[in-house]
Amino acid sequence: MVMLTALAWMTAAALSIGIGYELVLMLASLPALARGRRHDRPTARTRFVVVIPAHDEAALIGATVRSVLANDYPARLRDVVVVADNCTDDTAACARLAGAMCYERIQPDRRGKPWALNWTFGTLDLSRYDGVAIVDADTIVDPGFLREMDRRLQCGERAIQGYYGVLNPDDSWLTRLAGLPAALNNYFLYPGKQALGLSCSLAGNGMCFGASLIARLGWNAFTLSEDWEYYLILALAGVRVTSAPDAVIYGQVARSLELGRAQRIRWSKGRMQALAIHWRPLLRKALAERTILPLDALFDIARPTHAVLLAASLCFLAAMTCLRAVGAGSGVLPEVAAAIVAAQAAYFLAGFAAGRPPLRAWLALAGVPWYLAWKSVVTVRALTSLRERTWVKTTRN
Repeated sequence: MVMLTALAWMTAAALSIGIGYELVLMLASLPALARGRRHDRPTARTRFVVVIPAHDEAALIGATVRSVLANDYPARLRDVVVVADNCTDDTAACARLAGAMCYERIQPDRRGKPWALNWTFGTLDLSRYDGVAIVDADTIVDPGFLREMDRRLQCGERAIQGYYGVLNPDDSWLTRLAGLPAALNNYFLYPGKQALGLSCSLAGNGMCFGASLIARLGWNAFTLSEDWEYYLILALAGVRVTSAPDAVIYGQVARSLELGRAQRIRWSKGRMQALAIHWRPLLRKALAERTILPLDALFDIARPTHAVLLAASLCFLAAMTCLRAVGAGSGVLPEVAAAIVAAQAAYFLAGFAAGRPPLRAWLALAGVPWYLAWKSVVTVRALTSLRERTWVKTTRN
C-alpha cells in the first residue's frame, strides 16, 4: 500500500508539473493580451523567398501560390519557389502556371519535406534574400502575412512562427475542434514564452527566418517532425523563436480520425526522435552556460501534448476514485486528481473562448472524449513503432 501511495503521489506531481507549466505561461501572457497587438508596419524592405515544398499537390498548389502572390507586398521584393519533390503528377506545371518558379527534385530514396528543404537551401542563392518563409502546399496565405513578417525581421527577430489557422473548419466536428491548439499557442503559450524570454515552438507551416540564419545553419532536421527538430537546433544555436499572431496562414486539417491517424503518428514519432537525438546536447548547453532557453525547449518537446495530458489526468482521477470506493484510497488524492482535471478543463475552455469560436464549434466539444481515447491510442502506436521512419503523405481534402 505504501508503494502504491508513493506511485500515486509521483503521478500527481508529474501531472501537476504538466498543467502548471501551461498555467504559468498563461499568467505570463496576460499583460501582452491586455496591451493588444501592434498594427504599425514600416515601409517594406525585406527581400523574401517563399519556399513551398510539394509532393503530388497538383490539385492544391495553384491556390497556394496565388495566395502568396496576392499578398499586400511589393512584387519586386518577393520570389515564390515551389519545390516539386519526387512528384508523379502535374505539380510543377500547375505551380508555374500559377506564377511561381519551380524546381523539380528527383531523389526517391530521400523523399519528404526535410530533404526537400535541405536540397532547396543548398540550391538557392540565399545571398539574394533577407528573409525565407516556408509554406506548405495545402495552405492559403493571408494577404498581410509578408508585411507582418517584414516588420518582425526589421525589428531584429530571426526565427518567427506565424499563426497557423484552420482552412476547413466546417468539414466535421474534428476540424471544428482543430482551432483549439492554435488558440492555446497564440493566446497563452507563445505570448507567455516571449514575456519570459523563452523560445516558441515551430509549427512547420507559416515559418519565417532570416536568410543569413538559414545560410549559416542550413536545414539539418531530418526526423519525421522536422519543425520540432529545427526548434531544438535553433535552441542549441541560442536562437529564440518568436511568435507573429498577425502573420496568418490557413492549412488543411484531417476531417476524420481515420484520415488523421498516419499524420498524428508521424508527428508523435518525429517528436520523440528529435528528443532522443538532441536531449543530451540541450542539457549540456543549459548546464554549461546556465541558460534556461535550451532547458525550456527540452521540457517543451518532452512534455505530453494537451490531449494526452488531459487523458492521463482523467485516468488518474478514475483510478483514485475507484481506490477510495473500495477502501484502498489514500487521503486527499482523489481531490488532488479532481483539481488537476479541473485546472486543465478551465485552461482548455479559456483558450477555446479566446479564439471566439462559433456555436457549432462549442457543440463539437461533445466529441472530446472520443478524441482523447483516439489520441492516446495513436501515441501508444507511435511509441511502439519508433524505428519505422517511412514518410507517408497526408490525404488531402
